[in-house]
Amino acid sequence: MRLNKLLIISIVIYFASQAGAQTGNWGLGPHLFISLPQSGFDNLSKDGEGLGAKAFYRFNNNYLSLRADFAYLSYGERREAEMISIGYGLITRRNESFQFTLGPQTTLRAGIVTLYLAGMAGLYNYRTVVTYEDYYYTTYPYNETSDSQTKWGWNGSAGLLFDIGLGPYIDLGFKYQRILDAKTVTETGSYEQDASDFVITLGVVFFVQ
Repeated sequence: MRLNKLLIISIVIYFASQAGAQTGNWGLGPHLFISLPQSGFDNLSKDGEGLGAKAFYRFNNNYLSLRADFAYLSYGERREAEMISIGYGLITRRNESFQFTLGPQTTLRAGIVTLYLAGMAGLYNYRTVVTYEDYYYTTYPYNETSDSQTKWGWNGSAGLLFDIGLGPYIDLGFKYQRILDAKTVTETGSYEQDASDFVITLGVVFFVQ
């Protein structure tokens, strides 16, 4: 997991270094995500983290944009000792979400800070990854993906863009999102309910013609 975090940070630094001090109608940038499950969903999934990107097109008035978000989130693992087909061993369950959303964004600039608000909806592919391994390692651990599903969902987000004079803008955002009727698998069974979480995002945005 530590290597994954270093890889994500390296990608962000790379894109930031490649971004030029440009202005244009298109805004692009990679982002880090931290997810905090809410409203009962926190009993089924631990906090998550992930990597994503946003892209938006600003119309001529520069206050209204059409925005698209792409994201992958991996929620915290739960490990339990259970009887499995290869003997008594460990089962690790991890929930994952692949997301694509689209919607309008409006902005208001005040000096070096730009406030943005967006309401978006789209598709959320949600699944549970189960890893089986026995205590004595007589067989290699293996993974199984179960309950993969694609559901509709929506989110509302707000954030701040900071123009620090180096080209790319620093982007700090907050998002509340809900996946409709998502099935979550735990050690005690499967549950179908709306999965909501509060997401903190940090990344860079640069503008191109």
